[in-house]
Amino acid sequence: MIKHWLRFMYPFILLLLLCGCWNRVEMNEIGVISATAVDWKDGKWIVSYQLVIPQAISSHSGSSSRSEAPVNVFSTEGASIRQAIGEASREMSRKLYFAHNQIVVVSESAARKGISAILEIYMRNPDAREMVSMFITKGSSRKLIEQLLPIEKIPGNAIQRLIENEAGNNSLYPDMTLYRVLLDLLGPEQATGIPELTIAGADEPLNSLESLKTTSTKSKIRLGNLAVIQGDQLKSWLSQEDAAGLMWLTDEVGRVTIGFDCSKEQNGPKNSAAIVSKATTKHKPELSADGRVTMRVTVKANGSLLEYACPHKLTEPEIVKQIERRIAEEIEAEMMKSWHAVQRIETDIVGFGTVVNRAYPKQWKAMRTEWNQNLTDLKLEVKVTFNLTRVGFSTRNFKDAQNSE
Repeated sequence: MIKHWLRFMYPFILLLLLCGCWNRVEMNEIGVISATAVDWKDGKWIVSYQLVIPQAISSHSGSSSRSEAPVNVFSTEGASIRQAIGEASREMSRKLYFAHNQIVVVSESAARKGISAILEIYMRNPDAREMVSMFITKGSSRKLIEQLLPIEKIPGNAIQRLIENEAGNNSLYPDMTLYRVLLDLLGPEQATGIPELTIAGADEPLNSLESLKTTSTKSKIRLGNLAVIQGDQLKSWLSQEDAAGLMWLTDEVGRVTIGFDCSKEQNGPKNSAAIVSKATTKHKPELSADGRVTMRVTVKANGSLLEYACPHKLTEPEIVKQIERRIAEEIEAEMMKSWHAVQRIETDIVGFGTVVNRAYPKQWKAMRTEWNQNLTDLKLEVKVTFNLTRVGFSTRNFKDAQNSE
């Protein structure tokens, strides 16, 4: 009986296999976008697109990979972002395809206008990727996506890998994807921090193949300061120095190098360094009778010694403990400096409001409306423990070892 039914079902199964991809999209019918930029000027949104030129990046093409630019940048404008994108059909022979878009760069003027319009587009568009990395720039955002990068063929992909590398190996800024920005701005604090993208060096653009024919370039794309967004608008900027401790406060440190000096007075040159390989941060809020919040932050980290300029031998356990304390003090100082900057701009981009909400949901309802304005009343207590797991092959610095008998 079973065999009889299987013979009956075989033709239907074969028909299903022959259906193919009903919603397929041919590559020669679409324009693949690798990066977008959003500007606000004269009461209009200006959207720029970094369009990939397939024949220029193909390794199988008969021409040299550097014979033509790998991308083409063009812009459209409109009263709304959706209208600006729709205008692209008037000058493009192909439909724009955003599924491979890697980054979106927003100018300072557009960020001050409000990024909610940008988030709306990515929430509603089925082709949009929620893992697109977002950046803010102080100048023209179009100028950023016009730049070519050495080594890399597609600039949008290269910039996205730049922030991934930063988050994993330097831990200054996180990779702020559109999804994460949405979560932060819909959270209790309704605030977030987005890295700045800037062109550093000489004022010579990298928007032509000629600029890549030398062994060095006079300008380059790099990460700058941190843009602070509250509600949906740019409120302030934090310098890299002020933002250095934010990743510690938010439990997002991957690998990071910490410089320290050997003196107990902590005022010497930071000519020694250790690399943090693992770190965890825990938060414990406490609410007093008068309604004030104390946030106790505990950090446990470990790592290896990278550079040692101290005169002491590492064979003595007390010396190792002293170095561990010095590294812990440097981490704590970074955290406190960043927290004071957060209090100064009255914008909770570290997410302490979320922690308090989880611990005291009833009391949070009364605190929420003026949470950011009352950050100066929050007391922060930080305790950092650092464990040095590896000191290297020598127990002395090189100069001491060289001068010893």
